[in-house]
Amino acid sequence: MGRIALVLLLVGNGIVGATPVAATTGVAIDVARITIPEALAPGGTYNLPTFGVRNPGTEATSYKMTVSYVDGEEAARPPESWFGFTPAQLTLEPGQSQPVQTQLAVPPDAVAGDYSALIGPQIVTPGEGAQVGAGAAARLTFIVGACEGFDCWLRSALGWLQANPWLLVLLIILIVLAALLILRRRFSITISRRA
Repeated sequence: MGRIALVLLLVGNGIVGATPVAATTGVAIDVARITIPEALAPGGTYNLPTFGVRNPGTEATSYKMTVSYVDGEEAARPPESWFGFTPAQLTLEPGQSQPVQTQLAVPPDAVAGDYSALIGPQIVTPGEGAQVGAGAAARLTFIVGACEGFDCWLRSALGWLQANPWLLVLLIILIVLAALLILRRRFSITISRRA
């Protein structure tokens, strides 16, 4: 009888005293700061250094790449539309990591000056409504140079055509028509039938 009571006491203590193991989510990146020392030209597209995203947690976690800002910063805030991430979203198993490439497209009408942003992954939280997920970020600082001369005009025109592709088609049609008119005036072509 004493043994049965001892076994029941140990089993009961094991059930009551057991603490559940909680799964954890987390995020880490392998770059803390990205500084671009040379001035970037308006209308240019630049590939930033690749950074690695790692899941230090104990369960599979989904992430999305985001752009955020530091309050009280004197530098201008580049809009999120300037950035492209590949991949823009990813899911990692515990301990797994993946490289993310970032492309920065400075529009032709960008104001010259200093810019600062935080770029990196944020945990995607399931559910509806306002959600806050943990994130990690690298501080990005860069300078947009002044746009001057023909180069500036060309970049602006190319950016404008890229934003309005139908205008490019119209421009090509006009160039072809103008070329045909010039050729018609310079050369006379007659076709006759012989009997």
